[in-house]
Parts: sequence; structure tokens; C-alpha cells
Amino acid sequence: MREYIEENITVIRKYLKKRKIFTSKLNSDSIMEEFKEWSKDPLPETESIWTLPDLTRKERLKNFCRSIKKEIR
Repeated sequence: MREYIEENITVIRKYLKKRKIFTSKLNSDSIMEEFKEWSKDPLPETESIWTLPDLTRKERLKNFCRSIKKEIR
């Protein structure tokens, strides 16, 4: 997962640069501030990266709940 982070951030930066053109200044500034919060601080090599599983299928949701020993009704 870690190996894709820089590449993904580059793609996001390019998208945001184009997106800024079509949004209002206030919205554009908000988006860029939010992006700066997590894009400038690189993750330390020792820090774990957590991702959420794809729970869109019922079988995956049941399996996930079973693995964390929690029942969702």
C-alpha cells in the first residue's frame, strides 16, 4: 500500500489543479486546505497504514463482522 501513496497523491494534485478552475474561490480554498492537511505530512515508515475493506457485498460484510466478532443487524 505504501508504494502507491506518492503516485496517488500526484494524481490527486493534478485533479485538484484542474478542479480549482471550475469551483468558487471559497470552495477551492477549502478543498486545498483539506488536501494540505494530509498531503504534506509523509507517513513515517514505522506507522501502519489501515485500509477499509470493501463491504458492499453481504458475504464480505458477514465475514468482516465475524472476524471482528460483532454482529450488525
